[in-house]
Amino acid sequence: MFLLKRLVPSVTLATAMMVMPTIAQEGEDTIVVRGTLIPDEKKSTSEISSLLDADDFERAGDSDIAAALRRVTGLSIQGGRFVVIRGLNERYSSATLNGLPLPSPEPLRRAAPLDLFPTSVIESTLVQKTFSPQFSGEFGGGVVELRSKSIPDEDFLEIGLGLSANTVTSLRNGLFHEGSDTDVFGFDDGLRDLPGEASLLFGTNNLSPAEQNLVDTSFEQQKTLLITQEDVPVNGSGSISFGKRFYSDGGFSLGTVFYAGYANDWQIREGERQRLDGVNGSDTEFAQTRQEVSISALSSTGLEFNADHSLQLTGLLVRKSLKRSEIATEEFFGDDRTFLRENTDFVERELWQGQLTGQHAFPDLSDLSVDWKLSYGEATRDAPYERRTGFRLDDLSGDFLFTTEEGINSITFRDLLDENFASGIDFKLPFDAFSTPVEFSFGAAYTDTQRTSSVRDFEFRGIFPPEIVGSRADLIFSDEVLGLESPRVRFVSNGGQPDNFEGSLEVMAGYAAADIELGPFVRLAVGARFEDSTQETLTFTTDNPENIAIFPAIEEDYLLPAVTLTWNPVGNFQVRGGFSQTITRPQFRELSPSIFEDPDNDVRNTGNPFLQNTEIDNFDVRAEWYFDRGEFVTLGLFYKDMTNPIEDIIFALGETPTTTYVNAPAAELYGAEFEFEKNFYLDELFGDNWLTSGNTLIFKTNYTYSKGEVSDDGSATLADTSSQRVDPLTIDANAFIEDGSRLTGLSEHLFNLQIGIETPSEASVALVTNYASERTLFRAERVSDGFLNPVVEEPPITLDFIINQPIEIREGQYDLTVKVQNLLNDDFDAFYEGRDTVGAVSADAPFLNYDLGRTVSFGVKRRF
Repeated sequence: MFLLKRLVPSVTLATAMMVMPTIAQEGEDTIVVRGTLIPDEKKSTSEISSLLDADDFERAGDSDIAAALRRVTGLSIQGGRFVVIRGLNERYSSATLNGLPLPSPEPLRRAAPLDLFPTSVIESTLVQKTFSPQFSGEFGGGVVELRSKSIPDEDFLEIGLGLSANTVTSLRNGLFHEGSDTDVFGFDDGLRDLPGEASLLFGTNNLSPAEQNLVDTSFEQQKTLLITQEDVPVNGSGSISFGKRFYSDGGFSLGTVFYAGYANDWQIREGERQRLDGVNGSDTEFAQTRQEVSISALSSTGLEFNADHSLQLTGLLVRKSLKRSEIATEEFFGDDRTFLRENTDFVERELWQGQLTGQHAFPDLSDLSVDWKLSYGEATRDAPYERRTGFRLDDLSGDFLFTTEEGINSITFRDLLDENFASGIDFKLPFDAFSTPVEFSFGAAYTDTQRTSSVRDFEFRGIFPPEIVGSRADLIFSDEVLGLESPRVRFVSNGGQPDNFEGSLEVMAGYAAADIELGPFVRLAVGARFEDSTQETLTFTTDNPENIAIFPAIEEDYLLPAVTLTWNPVGNFQVRGGFSQTITRPQFRELSPSIFEDPDNDVRNTGNPFLQNTEIDNFDVRAEWYFDRGEFVTLGLFYKDMTNPIEDIIFALGETPTTTYVNAPAAELYGAEFEFEKNFYLDELFGDNWLTSGNTLIFKTNYTYSKGEVSDDGSATLADTSSQRVDPLTIDANAFIEDGSRLTGLSEHLFNLQIGIETPSEASVALVTNYASERTLFRAERVSDGFLNPVVEEPPITLDFIINQPIEIREGQYDLTVKVQNLLNDDFDAFYEGRDTVGAVSADAPFLNYDLGRTVSFGVKRRF
C-alpha cells in the first residue's frame, strides 16, 4: 500500500509534466517539443516493434535467444525452440541474422530453431510485428532480426564457466547407451555410419545367402543398442570471447570479435503418453534420458574507413547433438497386447553461415546511403541408428519376450541438408518535396533455398532361435544369431511413403517505400514489395529411383502493399496505425509425403504436397506513452484476415495416429497487447539509506489476448497414399475443420512479469515469470457423431529467480550468476481435449506429459 501511495502521485506528476508544455495562455508564443523520450530505435522505424539488448539478456538470465524471446509482448515459444508471434506458429514467422535469412536443420520446419543461438553471440534482437517492404513478404506474425556482435568499442577478453543441477535429473539413476567415443563433444566418430553393405538391399530384397549374411552382420549391435543404468552427472558449460580494435592514422579502423561456447546438459523424462484412434489406441509409460551437447562459435571482423564506409565479414557456427535412451511399456486398448520397447538414437543438428555486408554513405550525393549483403549457409541434420527394439508380454510366463512382429524392430537413418544463398541491396535517399522531408528507399533481394532429405529404414524379420528370445537385446542381435539363415534384415521403401525428398524455393523481390514527414508530428510510411517465387518439390523411392513423383510447383507473384501512419499529438505520446498484405508459403517438410517421427512429441508425421500459399490482410493500431528513457506504457490492437491458413491435423493411418497439414478455407485472428515498463528509484520512494541508496527497482510486464477462429466453409485437399502413389484428394473442409475453432498453436492469453533490483555496482536480482494459456497442437478428424479429440498443450508456468553479482578478487573482475528456474515445479502437459461425442473420450487423456523439475545453476565469468 505504501508503494502504491508513492506510485500514484509519481504517475500523475509525470502525466502533468508531459501535457503542460503543450498548454499556453492565449497570445503567448510557445515552443512545443515532443517525442524527446521516445527511444531512437522506435523513432527510426515507423513500425510496431520490440527490442531486446544485452542488458535484457543478462537481467533475465536467459542463455539462448528462444528463452529470451518468451518475455516479449505477444510472443511465446513452442517446443523450447520456435517463436510464436501473436498466436501464429513458427511457419508464420521468420528469423534473420544481420538482415539475412537463415537455413534450418529442422526436418519438420523451414524456420531456424532459435535455441541454437546463445545470447552471448547476439548484440540485440528486434521483433517487428507490422510489415514493412524491406522485409520478406513471408510475414504473418512478424520477423525476428538477430544482430550479431561486431567491431568492439574497446578490447576485451572474457572466460566463463557454469554448472547446473536439476531436481529430477542430476545424480539420479538414468538410462545410457555407449555410442561413440566422441559423443561428449557432440560428434559421432563414424561408429554410426550407414554400412556400405546395406546398399546391396537398395532396389531388391532378393540377395544370395552370402550377400544377405554380409548385410545382416554389418550393423553395429552393441554400442548403439545396449541400454544400461547409472547416475546422471550435473550439467556443465564453458565459453571464451574476445574483441580487439585497431586504429590507423588514415581514418581506418579494424575490429574483430570471436566467441566460442560449449555446454553439456542432461534431462530425465519420466511420464506417460497415449495415442488414441477413436475408441482404440495405446497407453505408454516411459523413462528417457537425454544428453544435449551444444557448440557455438561466432567470428565477426569489421573495417571502417573515412567514417562513411564499412565492411563486415561474419561467420557463425551453431550445433546441437541429442543422445537419447528410452525404455517404455506400451499397453494397447481392447486386445490385451503389452510391449516393452527399448529405443536409442543420436541426432546432430548443425547450422553455419558466412556473411559479407557493406554500409556506405555518400554525403556529396544528397546523403545517399547504400547497404548490401551476401550470405551462404548450410544446415544439416544427421540422425543415424534410430533403434527400435520390442518385447511382448507373455501371458504364461509373465515375462517380456522378444517379438518379431512386423514394424517392431528397426534401424533408421535420416539425413537432411538445407542450403541457402541470399543477397540484397538497399538504397536510401533523403530529400525535400515541396518543403516536406521525405526518405525514399528502394532495393532488391534474391534468395535460393535447396533442401534434400532421405530416410533409410531397415527392419529385422524372420525367425529367431527360441532359446534367446528372453535374452538381452545385444545378444539377440549378435553376429552369431544374425549370421543364421533367418532372421534377415529387410529394407523398407514404397511409393506411398517415398523416402527421398528434394525441394527448392527461389524468390526474386524488389521494393520501394517512402517515409514522409507530413508535419512536425505526423509521419507516413508507405510502400510495396513485389515478389516472384517458385517452389518445387519431388520425391522418389530408393528401391525404385525411377519412381519419381514431381508435384505441381507453387508459382506465384505478389504485390504486397504496406502503409503506416504515426502521430505524435502531445508530449511523448504517439499513435501508430497500419495496414499491409503479406503471405506465408508452405514449409518444405509440410510438402513432403514421407513418413517421419517427430522427436519432440513422438508422433508420426507426413506432409501434403498439395498445400497452397496463405494470404493475409493485416490491420494494426498502437498507442505508446514514454515517460522516461526505457519507461513506457503501450496498448495495441490487431486484426488479421487469412485465406488458406495451414493447419496441423491428426488422423488415423492404419493403427497409428499420424499428423499432417491442410489448408483451411479461411481464418480470422484479432487481439490486444499491453505492456508497461518503469524504473523506480528506491531512495526517492523510501528515503536515502544504506539499503536504498542508488538502487533501482525494475518493473516490466506485458499481456496479450488473442482470438483466432477458423472457417470450414469450403474444401480441403489432402495427400492420398492408399494406391502406393501420392494423389490429391479433395474433400469438404468440415471433415477436419470444426467451424469457429481456434487456430493451431494459438494461446489466447500470454503474460510476462519481471521484477528486479539493480545497484550502482551493476549487481542485480530479478524474479521473472512467463505464462501462456493452453493451445491446440493438432486438430482431429470428424467421425459420425462429431470430432475426435484434438491434442492440446498446456505450457508450463515458469517462475525463475536470477542473481547477478560482479566481484573483484585480487584485482581481477568476475561476474557471478545464480539462477533457480521453474520454482513452481510445473511440468510439461499435452492432452486429448475431452469431448462428449461418440468415438471420443470424455475426460482429458494424456497425449504426452513428464516432469521438468527445478534447475539451479551457477556461473562465473572472468573479465580481462
